[in-house]
Amino acid sequence: MIAAADVSSKVEEIMGKAGIKPRGIQNLAIDKGLLRGKSIMVSSPTGSGKTLVGELALLRAVTSGKKGLFLVPLRALAVQVGQVLKDRYEVFGVMIGLSTGDFQSSGEELAENDIIVTTYERADSLLRRNASWMGELGTVVIDEVQTLADIGRGARLESLIIRMRRLLSDLQIIALSATVGSPEELAEWMGCELVESDDRPVPLICKIMVTANKNRSLKKLVMTTVQGDGQAIVFNRTRREAEAQSIRLGEDVGRQFTSGEKDKLDLELKSLENVNINLPSDMRALLHDGTAYHHAGLDYQTRRLVERLFNQGLIRVICATSTLAAGMDLPARTVVLSNTMAPQNYRTFLSANNVHQMLGRAGRPGRDKVGFGIILAGSTGEADKIKNRYFDSFTDQETGKETLTPKHGSISSMLGEPSSMTEQLLVILDMLSSTTLEEIENGVLGESFLVHCAVRDSMAPMRVLQLGEISAEAAIERHALIDTIHSARKGVLGAAKIREQHETVIGGIITGYGGGQYTCRFSARVTPSGITEGAMCSCGRPMTEKGILCHHLVALGMIASKELGTLADYVIPLALSETSPIALLIRLGLVEGDVYGKLKPTKLGRTVNRLYLSIPTVRELLALLPMTEDTTQLLWLLRHLVSLESGSNLDDSFDNLMAALASTDMSVRQLADQIGISMGDLYGLLESSRWLLHSVSIIAELGGLSKVCGMSRNLLEALDSRFNDRGGEEE
Repeated sequence: MIAAADVSSKVEEIMGKAGIKPRGIQNLAIDKGLLRGKSIMVSSPTGSGKTLVGELALLRAVTSGKKGLFLVPLRALAVQVGQVLKDRYEVFGVMIGLSTGDFQSSGEELAENDIIVTTYERADSLLRRNASWMGELGTVVIDEVQTLADIGRGARLESLIIRMRRLLSDLQIIALSATVGSPEELAEWMGCELVESDDRPVPLICKIMVTANKNRSLKKLVMTTVQGDGQAIVFNRTRREAEAQSIRLGEDVGRQFTSGEKDKLDLELKSLENVNINLPSDMRALLHDGTAYHHAGLDYQTRRLVERLFNQGLIRVICATSTLAAGMDLPARTVVLSNTMAPQNYRTFLSANNVHQMLGRAGRPGRDKVGFGIILAGSTGEADKIKNRYFDSFTDQETGKETLTPKHGSISSMLGEPSSMTEQLLVILDMLSSTTLEEIENGVLGESFLVHCAVRDSMAPMRVLQLGEISAEAAIERHALIDTIHSARKGVLGAAKIREQHETVIGGIITGYGGGQYTCRFSARVTPSGITEGAMCSCGRPMTEKGILCHHLVALGMIASKELGTLADYVIPLALSETSPIALLIRLGLVEGDVYGKLKPTKLGRTVNRLYLSIPTVRELLALLPMTEDTTQLLWLLRHLVSLESGSNLDDSFDNLMAALASTDMSVRQLADQIGISMGDLYGLLESSRWLLHSVSIIAELGGLSKVCGMSRNLLEALDSRFNDRGGEEE
């Protein structure tokens, strides 16, 4: 074993030769034991040097004879980080590998590398496939670890962390996070020393601007920045808004360029590196005006060109969606957020952490003395909502000047979400081979962030985990505080009388001992729009945002569970959208019991786990696969599966696109233009289709459906040839 002092000196030697000297946050991490193998969580603002902390730890692993793994949330970010590490360290003999997507691959080819950069999902897939080199890991760096709070992705990341810690008892975890609320809770769960700092290389001033005309005010803000030789990023809710905004700003921004600046920009655009990039029809003209839009619909080369020109200062304004916010190294003097509503749902606010991640891009180190983060509001009422949700405010008594400071949200586990819990239960069963639900609850899931937070939260429900069959009482315990359950069992919440009971509804009257009567009901009826009616109470507050039932519904539910037995066990879990994870896995044929009374994954279950399919996708695939008899039906099935995995609503044009890709000689760009789809989206659909067709072929073969297996492999072969002829597309 190499002595810690020797490792530290080797790391310092490499960093010195690379021209890097640790500062600020890096020195704090070193003092906490970073180069001695201690796990560290860094919570600090954008631009404070968190990434370099991860690099130091990775070099420590490599010089100790181990491998390092750098995890990021986005493929584009993986490419960026991988290139930086290659440029910086391969000259010293440190081999850097990059792997994104491609869930079909075992990843064994990555074994020759010292440091592997990849996404959360790809790392999860590699661990599920038992990639041999993962046992050689000494350090894993998790960038943007606050992604744990994302629905869907968060549960997979949480499970990945649990399983990696189980696989490698001496694993060093370096968790990098933007400033979040209560970071000590997350650090404690991961076994990390917390390094926390509010210091920014460039001070940030946050403002909320009330305006009746957002476009006019935005243009004024941007032009003021550009005329002062600064750069601006405008974050928009949708791609269409980003494109339209860049067009509105382009001409005015272009007029601020000198002829020399124009010539330099034109020369760069005509360079051999850029001339063959197939830009969208409107993008080249925008770039000539020093403006661009940026979103996931653009192809890889176009996004990289926009980012490179912005970093070089050749373009001054980017109108973007959130793709630019998640870790991309593109600071600007002024950042404007035109809307605080989520792109998927106009009635849902962006999270505080997302908003501050965007605003945190303001301020270019070494170029700006201050950065400006500005949110536009259409009214004083909207401004007040924004301020209360995202900021703490301080008013100077002498000057009357108000200062806004970011209010960060805490990180919550998403592992308890039903489909996520079901998927992770299968992952755990595959890892353990044979076990009981009790052993899983007390073992692997007992080590989860979900349980870690629940045992420390007095407002958490009584029952956090419920893997087996769900009774009415268990469903109530999943949605009630422990004190409320104890009070209900003692009968002190009020007198409950059941007035309504049939196959979909249980209702009653609750009479409180302090006076007042409340009408309550649990309804499993489904409305015409497909929504379960759920739990209702005349108190007007049947359930909190965290899913905690009012006292009246708890009282009714506990009485119903005693008096109505199986009817209550059927209606109440359905009304509360509670399902049994293990029952679903058994029903789908993914899990079975063994002769010792334990549970184990079936061959199908192990296959599904390694194919990296979500449970809703598996459920639909198993139901529809036997009915797939020709290519038309296969394309419909593929469209349905891609829609489920992507969360999009695809139409017949998807079938036409796949058929054309497989049967015509038209170029991919010609097909994209003909159908009216962006190149970035097309390649995203193409990659998802390849992965899902591979899954279809494997499961069809396993089920003896040779015709479907053959059709899917033929289509997959045709799509593979298209995917491999992308002309430099690296994502």
